[in-house]
Amino acid sequence: MSPVSIRPSVLVVEANVLLRTGLQTLLSAEGDLTLHPAVDGLDEALEVLAGQRVDVVVYGAGESVADTERALGRLLDRGTRVVVLSRQEQPGEMEMYLGSGASAYLTEDAAGEYLCPVIRGLTTDRERVYIMASRSGLGWMAGRRGGRLSGREREVLGLVANGLSNSDIARRLCISPGTVKRHLRNVFVKLNAVSRIDAVNKARAAAMLVPVGRA
Repeated sequence: MSPVSIRPSVLVVEANVLLRTGLQTLLSAEGDLTLHPAVDGLDEALEVLAGQRVDVVVYGAGESVADTERALGRLLDRGTRVVVLSRQEQPGEMEMYLGSGASAYLTEDAAGEYLCPVIRGLTTDRERVYIMASRSGLGWMAGRRGGRLSGREREVLGLVANGLSNSDIARRLCISPGTVKRHLRNVFVKLNAVSRIDAVNKARAAAMLVPVGRA
């Protein structure tokens, strides 16, 4: 007997009603996807994730890169994969979103052609990352890989500098220990660090370490 195939479940999170409706229409035409009713914000998305299986979240990035990064952290803590759709393709945002753990980054004008194949790919390979952007948007990959820590990465490293363990940091930031480990892996890669102390020292030397008060 062949194994039963489980259709990937998808949730669209998009504030713009026209784009939200368009994405929902696009995905609903795919017979191999299970589509949740689209929502317009993070709080509604977290309610869906709390009670239902969601394999992939399609998240429309807002104007604030920092707000989108914080939203990604909340979504990724629930164990789902996230496809970020960028409206403006702001400098550095792709690096930040992928570094925060997003599984794919697509510009909105590419969504119609590539979104469905990307979703299918993510459900068969959790380690794969998809990027669909302009040539200028890909500039960070040619040499800006190290250097820039996200706000959350700086926050985590600041707490490491205060001597907190991964479990302590997770409780302090209301995230999972696994998310703390992911942020630290990204920090090690960006700073070419070999240990927590090495990462703290390199970040401090480069004036990238943000002091974080003790609780």
